[in-house]
Amino acid sequence: RIRNAYPAFDSKTNTGKIWSVATRFPDHILGESKFRISIWTDSSPYPLLLTKHAGCITRDLIVEILCFLSVCGSDEFLQNNQTLGSHESLLKAPTCIQLRLHNISNLKQSLARTLEDDQKRFTVNQLLEHTCAWRLTGQNLMSVIMKYRDQVEHLLQNEHKTNNVIEAAKAICSVLSFVETRDITNAVKKLHAVPLVNAQVKDTTLIQDAVADLSVAISRLIYVYSNSFDTNFQLASPPKSPSNSDISLDSQLSFTVYAAHNIPETWVNRINFPLRIKALPKETMLTIKLLGVNSISKNTEVLAWTCSPLYTKERLIHGTVLLSMTLYSTLPTTMITPGICSTDTPTSVTLQIDFPETNLDFIKPEPEERRGDLEEPTKDCLKLIRRLSQTHSLLLLSEQQRRILWFYRYSCNDQNCSLPMVLGSAPSWDRTTISEMYAVLRRWRFSNPLEALGLLTFSFPDQDIRRAAVQQIEKLSNDELLEYLPQLVQVLKFEWNLESPLVNLLLNRSLQSIRVAHQLYWLLKNAQNEVHFKIWYQKLLAALQFCVGKTLNNEFSKEVKLIRILEDIAKEVKAASDPKRKEVLKVELNRLQQFFQEVKVCRLPLNPALLVQGIEAGSCSYFTSNAFPLKISFINANAPSGNINVIFKVGDDLRQDMLVLQIVHVMDNIWLQEGLDMQMIIYRCLSTGKGQGLVQMVPDATTLAKIHRVSGLIGPLKENTIKKWFRHHHPLESSYQEVIRNFFYSCAGWCVVTFILGVCDRHSDNIMLTNAGHMFHIDFGRFLGHAQTFGSIRRDRAPFIFTSEMEYFITEGGKNPQRFQEFVELCCRAYNIVRKHSQLLLNLLEMMLHAGLPELNSIQDLKYVYDNLRPEDSDLQATSYFTRKIKESLECFPVKLNNLIHALGQMSVMGSAKPPAPEPVPQEWLMLDAVKSIARATILGFSKKSDYVVQVVQTCSVVTFVEKSFDQFSKLHSHLQKQFPSHALPEFPHSQHLPFRDLEHKRVKDLNLYMKQLLSGSRELANNELVLSFFLNWCKNASAEDSSSMHLDPQSIDHKPGVQLVISYENTRLTIMLKHMRNIRLPDGSAPSAHAEFYLLPDPSEVSRRKTRTAPKSSDPTYNEIVVYDRVAELKGHILKLVVKSRGTFVGAVNIQLSSVQLNEETWYPLGNSVI
Repeated sequence: RIRNAYPAFDSKTNTGKIWSVATRFPDHILGESKFRISIWTDSSPYPLLLTKHAGCITRDLIVEILCFLSVCGSDEFLQNNQTLGSHESLLKAPTCIQLRLHNISNLKQSLARTLEDDQKRFTVNQLLEHTCAWRLTGQNLMSVIMKYRDQVEHLLQNEHKTNNVIEAAKAICSVLSFVETRDITNAVKKLHAVPLVNAQVKDTTLIQDAVADLSVAISRLIYVYSNSFDTNFQLASPPKSPSNSDISLDSQLSFTVYAAHNIPETWVNRINFPLRIKALPKETMLTIKLLGVNSISKNTEVLAWTCSPLYTKERLIHGTVLLSMTLYSTLPTTMITPGICSTDTPTSVTLQIDFPETNLDFIKPEPEERRGDLEEPTKDCLKLIRRLSQTHSLLLLSEQQRRILWFYRYSCNDQNCSLPMVLGSAPSWDRTTISEMYAVLRRWRFSNPLEALGLLTFSFPDQDIRRAAVQQIEKLSNDELLEYLPQLVQVLKFEWNLESPLVNLLLNRSLQSIRVAHQLYWLLKNAQNEVHFKIWYQKLLAALQFCVGKTLNNEFSKEVKLIRILEDIAKEVKAASDPKRKEVLKVELNRLQQFFQEVKVCRLPLNPALLVQGIEAGSCSYFTSNAFPLKISFINANAPSGNINVIFKVGDDLRQDMLVLQIVHVMDNIWLQEGLDMQMIIYRCLSTGKGQGLVQMVPDATTLAKIHRVSGLIGPLKENTIKKWFRHHHPLESSYQEVIRNFFYSCAGWCVVTFILGVCDRHSDNIMLTNAGHMFHIDFGRFLGHAQTFGSIRRDRAPFIFTSEMEYFITEGGKNPQRFQEFVELCCRAYNIVRKHSQLLLNLLEMMLHAGLPELNSIQDLKYVYDNLRPEDSDLQATSYFTRKIKESLECFPVKLNNLIHALGQMSVMGSAKPPAPEPVPQEWLMLDAVKSIARATILGFSKKSDYVVQVVQTCSVVTFVEKSFDQFSKLHSHLQKQFPSHALPEFPHSQHLPFRDLEHKRVKDLNLYMKQLLSGSRELANNELVLSFFLNWCKNASAEDSSSMHLDPQSIDHKPGVQLVISYENTRLTIMLKHMRNIRLPDGSAPSAHAEFYLLPDPSEVSRRKTRTAPKSSDPTYNEIVVYDRVAELKGHILKLVVKSRGTFVGAVNIQLSSVQLNEETWYPLGNSVI
């Protein structure tokens, strides 16, 4: 039904293309941002160079409507109806974006579904055959039934030897998991009782009746068995049901436990629950445990358990039911859902339960408000509701708090509370309460579809509530849904059946988007490793594979085979001895080469848009950590892009890394929506099975540990290591300032991320830096504060990693100390933006509570994130709090000590093991005097203005294009002659004024030779700022523009002493935040250790003095401290006096007339040199 809604001929949904992920931004966010774009076409060997606004619609770039643009180096296409700036692949792209133009008539729809796919019939058993080893098939059963039929015919003809028929009946029962129903037992007794005298029976009807009863009983057993378990057979016509029992909705729930088959004893026991059937919700689950007494300890132990829903397809369970019991396994009490009810063919104990025969249908409660005598809540009550709602997670509310929320349920709305908090506070699931929950649900107005995610957790089994949640989530685009797919796959566990709205939504979207289908495939495949839900997820995966068609399934098969080969190689390399490990890898890589010879090309599971056609064996290696992960260098099938390097791990659970990176991606999108680009690098990571997976390698990135090691044994303790490393890599000042900017933003972003998520095990091998200055973290095996300990000492002592060497780099060795203030402001701004979305983050984590992650499995883990987000704090309070955390991190010497110990440990391991050094430390930057920034420059064509189009290839493999005229080349040569009079410069071509557009023209060849000789000459000449700015479009003014973007206040460049305050006033409470001071000095010119004293005047009682902490030895100290005065009736007539002192010495002062200040705004006030 779902597939038929998206026929293969529908070109809108069945495009066969992998679209670039696009995020919708408010119009003002993209602003004046521009992209430099190179567009390649099949009609020309040279690119077209464009500069376009980020807000430009993609289709506006294309002259012909029947065209598409793809990202060079991948199968990823831009969405024609989206802006350039909304595409994620462009936002994170390098300086010059390279695209390829395709005509729709020349495009192959390689991944589209076909008409043949539409005609294929869905058979779940057939699709499951490759994942389930059927222990019972129709063929097995038919063979024993035929033997039974032969024995019956023989008995009816000869009228003797009933034992053969009974043995044949037993054979049928043994095939059906040794289940023998009461009807079969009675029929066998009846057959035994037939009198046979000399093989003659006076009344032949007796034996015919007995055989008929036995055959009907066997038929019923086959019918019950095929309805209870997954089989590849069904009865052609179901047997006639027994007459209904006298059961009504007012009856008590009762059933008969007839037998536990396959254990020596059986019992018959009538079970009665003191519960009215009508009082039970539709989602009621019956759980049964089989207990035994340990013969040694005499303790009662659970031997097996099983469960079943009471209502299947709206009707009360009835008749005989067989339940497969799970042996010696802990019952997941918080997850009793139909998903764990095993319908796989049982291998051991099978429980037979006889429910009364009935045809009672579930009667759904109608929405009904019961306000009674409820009064309108007071202002204090509304404040209480709002405060409770800031908890943002139902699991963190106490019973008393839940009772309060439910009591005021009709006063709650989307402005003061969230629906999951209100509905989750309901006291029970009885019909009366459910009808009120439906009433609240019906009148609720969702302010954001993402609020509904909280209604899909295990706290909400009700199908109607979950349906309402899915209706909201349907409002998300395919790209937005992709962001939350891991959580949606996890909460499939709590769905009531496989035809639920959530299942339909995911299958529908997989037919609309190849990206959704691809990620859903790997998430479902990985989820099959969860023991209790294995069959549940296998069926979902079978449905997905049926829907997406043959072509995409072939791609899945190739990816699975690739992963299987990588797994085998990783295990062989890990098992090999140190001397032989390199040779083993070399031999095993031949299997990958053979694989690509067979399949030609294969998509990477990390990203379906990445198509690879082989490996570069010489660039493949392994890392010397405990798991010996593989580094595989794949050859990109989409030229001219370089190789794609990935890490394959075996022995590490990467699901936790996936979750952390997903949450980081969510935070990054939140910042971008607010117009804040934190320059975050978020690599891809995918768990492909139990304890294995793929990790994307970020190009041109180095661990902080390697940078430390190059600086010597005490590298981790030096202040200037990072600064020195980047200065060596970027001799050009404008390039160096861009690096500082990238580090400035990315470091702040990761400080916020790692603090909120409590990421631990943060040593220098888990922090990486790119050549362009971006900092990012790797390896998230420990988070939510689960730090490693040495004895009782925590290894991670700082709130997050921000060291003095990072501050040293940001402030350029103290030359620009006010940049630290800007860094603090940026961190606090990013922190406060994320805090506004606390509900979303907590919902995403709560939805993963039952994913089996080692460090996210309890309410305490959720509370850890809640405590770090502090959603109940004001922005000022949160700013003050996070500033303290920055200073704690900065002053935490154990971080450096930890890095030193880790470095020494790594050296000792490498020294003792003496491995073949598959990943040598990159030390080439020590000889950067011999390294040039530009590898080569070549004229490729001509622009519309008849300028040359020059391709510039940097040594870091970045390719850019510039347009230059002959006059510009001539001016460059003239400037170089003046700056390097004693250097032998290359000969410059003679000026020729004839117009030309021929690449074979002598002037073009001469210019290419000139550039070759210039860039291959001395490093002093090749890395000169004139040359770099000419070819890379860098200039000295650019650094000023870029660095100015880091200044949060234009006045911060003022050299006069000043203090920055935020003053707010509400309900007689005056709040002052002291943020920063600048340019303060002692009389002798030295830096003071300053504190501030506040006085609220007039102050006849002299009780208004407030004092901040002391900031040691700084001319530009940061405080972010809050001072509060209560019971201030009005501001008029009051003066705030602020005095700055350093160990008793006066530094500066200011008096502020409170009646004239701009409230709630950051304002700089000049500090005078005397007290007024």
